[in-house]
Amino acid sequence: MRIGFVAEPYEEKNASGMGFVVSELLKNLLQQGNNHEFVVYSSSEVSKEFIPGAYRTVQIPKGLLKKMLWFWRMPREVDVLLFVAPLLPLIPARGVRSIVICQELGSQKIKPGRSEMAYAFLRDRMLMPLCVRRAEVVAAASEATRQDLLQYYGLSKEKVVVVYDGYQDLTMHAGTAPTIAEDLKPYFFFAGKVKHRKNVHGLAEAFVDLKKQHPRCKLVLAGDYGGEYYEKIMHTLRTGGVEKDVHFVGYINAAQLYSYYKNAAAVTFPSLNEGFGMPIIEAMSLGTPVVTSKISSMAEAAGDAALLVDPHDSKNISLAMQRVLTDKQFCADLVIKGFERAKQFSWQKATREFLALIEHNEH
Repeated sequence: MRIGFVAEPYEEKNASGMGFVVSELLKNLLQQGNNHEFVVYSSSEVSKEFIPGAYRTVQIPKGLLKKMLWFWRMPREVDVLLFVAPLLPLIPARGVRSIVICQELGSQKIKPGRSEMAYAFLRDRMLMPLCVRRAEVVAAASEATRQDLLQYYGLSKEKVVVVYDGYQDLTMHAGTAPTIAEDLKPYFFFAGKVKHRKNVHGLAEAFVDLKKQHPRCKLVLAGDYGGEYYEKIMHTLRTGGVEKDVHFVGYINAAQLYSYYKNAAAVTFPSLNEGFGMPIIEAMSLGTPVVTSKISSMAEAAGDAALLVDPHDSKNISLAMQRVLTDKQFCADLVIKGFERAKQFSWQKATREFLALIEHNEH
């Protein structure tokens, strides 16, 4: 079978969560599906060193509308096309089955900022309905995302299936991982882009409250930051008098990520909405306790192996962080449960499920 895979977004360095999903899924599909032919479509040059395997690459235009037009005119050279929503040809080529990967819904659940409103309207209100309704199968990254798709787009239950994400195996970087300075400990760690959906404002408020009881604590945040939202968070931290104990470290490599996860008192991930919540499982796989939201996909990913909080209640987040610092037996139990929980997720498993979808009704 000829399988088309749209590697968008394609990111080799400082990959976003979606960029990581795209690259890991493609790598594993090429390994496990080597009885198939692959065509990889990307607006960026795909590196054979970064994505090894047997495949042909096709350059597509940059820009969402130009991509849409290109796929509308694309030749029928594949039997199945895999891509991240909402990148679907308006009129799919006859005979090409489409399998859509949907990580999460965006502005349908959380109102976008003024600068994002026009793009969010085009993506979520115009293109997304076309995409998911015309797809043969929609693969949601969690049951929470599946339910969102059913609610907001009125899809049939049979059409939307759950294929859980895998996560980074960071243990391979243990040998090269840098040492964390002792004067940084104890610290709580957050991994992800500093934006409203990630509820970094709630985490900042919780940390201000935590410092009243635990003045030695620090907070480390890894990921892209800046702009108006970041400035609001800094105002909260300055007003609370804790700015010097909060460290925004920006993008970090895998070895640094391993160290920050491994040495943290806990990973704090109190998002307002997620498609899956990869940092939760990454932390668990390294034996680090997790504090995360009891809503959306976070509770689903965490199971009973994390301390669940109301993300809209900063005091609740703060109390959970305090428990991590004071209840050592509870944390030890979370670590044991976390190791077992992490074993349930992998890119190898996700790939097997995607291949089953691809090969279903094979002509």
